[in-house]
Amino acid sequence: MPGGVSDAEVAACIRAAASTFWHQCGTARIGVDGDAVVDSELRVRGLEGLRVADASVLPRVTSGNTMAPCVVIGHRAASLIRG
Repeated sequence: MPGGVSDAEVAACIRAAASTFWHQCGTARIGVDGDAVVDSELRVRGLEGLRVADASVLPRVTSGNTMAPCVVIGHRAASLIRG
């Protein structure tokens, strides 16, 4: 960036230009500890009637593309909901 710009202008530029090429996951991870957002049946802890069935429940980023694990998560969610 050229010199003489304000902090607000730099922040605005970063917000407008920043992006990622990584597959985002793990933001609502499954688990049994206090940091886990969903339980083993994909239910959001502390809320009734809400499940999460996407890459956000993955506790770790897979080494490959996240599409296959998402299909498995979706299949499991469908089974849980039907059951």
